[in-house]
Amino acid sequence: MPEEMSWRTGRSMETETSKNVDLRSRLLEAAEQVFAESGYASATVDDIITAAATSRATFYRYFRSKEDLFDELSRRCFREMRALTKALMAFDPAVDGREGLEKLVSAYSEMQERQRGVVRAWMEQVDRPESAMRKEAATTFHSLLTGLEQRIMAVGTPSEVEAEVQAALLLILLNRATFYVLHRHSRVDPNRLPPTLATMLHRAYFGAVSERRGRLRVAAKE
Repeated sequence: MPEEMSWRTGRSMETETSKNVDLRSRLLEAAEQVFAESGYASATVDDIITAAATSRATFYRYFRSKEDLFDELSRRCFREMRALTKALMAFDPAVDGREGLEKLVSAYSEMQERQRGVVRAWMEQVDRPESAMRKEAATTFHSLLTGLEQRIMAVGTPSEVEAEVQAALLLILLNRATFYVLHRHSRVDPNRLPPTLATMLHRAYFGAVSERRGRLRVAAKE
């Protein structure tokens, strides 16, 4: 009997843990959707609760506030960005070429799509001086910029613009291009964006001087 009770107790605890994980994940996914559609400033806890089909009591069981939930979404995004930085540092333009660059651009676009709510908040310049995420955000973006700068310097393409500035401009281009295509209902076909950006970046940043310099065309949605 004690063994049976122990088994049942363990099974009950596993079920409860699974339920908690599911509810928490549901709230995070709902918030991601709400932030993407309404923007961070306009989104409310009630909006998130409605999207998650749950209650205020459930929300506050897992998160102290909208800001607390947003910080958790930001942490997830930072983890993905650090993984992308590692992939960038392994990128060798001389070996991987335009195809390898396209894979990186595609991975960046896919990350922006998954993290669409957080990305929109950043693009709308949400500034929360009290947030503990500020330091992590600064460190994460600095690492990504440093990775881009090192790749540009490794190629050594002649330029009057410093590598640090080139890296910053490259990151801005990636952010803005993918954001407006993925989130602003642009006529540009999202599937055509990575190969087009990869070709442009390969020419401009990674010394593809021998490539035919024809006009770049980005396919529009039909």
